Amino acid sequence: MNPDSFRIVLRHYLGKPEVKSLAHDGTPCLGTTQGLLKRSTIRAGKIVPVGKETDRRWEQGEDPSMVDSSIYTYEKLTRMMVADVEERKSLAAIGIRRLMRESKLSQAPVSKAVKGQPIKLRTLTVIRQAAARLAAE
Repeated sequence: MNPDSFRIVLRHYLGKPEVKSLAHDGTPCLGTTQGLLKRSTIRAGKIVPVGKETDRRWEQGEDPSMVDSSIYTYEKLTRMMVADVEERKSLAAIGIRRLMRESKLSQAPVSKAVKGQPIKLRTLTVIRQAAARLAAE
């Protein structure tokens, strides 16, 4: 690798956002984020056991205890979101019934948003808009 290509690789690496962490204010990290990073919450939608994961040596007659049957894959929740802690506090302060009336949603999604359970992104957006209208009054 010549010095020019190493410089390019290093520049790309230094400007790359940290996808596993959040900025100090809870927003996703950017390439320019500075300061102490927070941990990002990961929620698995469905845990799926994977078939036999094995070392190639096992195929050649070595120790069968190398098979690890406790390996899982974690599938991402699709189009689902969770309100962050501060947002949940502000939603709880407004009240579930009031949010239901303003957003014209049933109790289930509004309660899930306040409790920090995953709901559809579109539904959370409707709740956020209703909360903003109520806060503006």
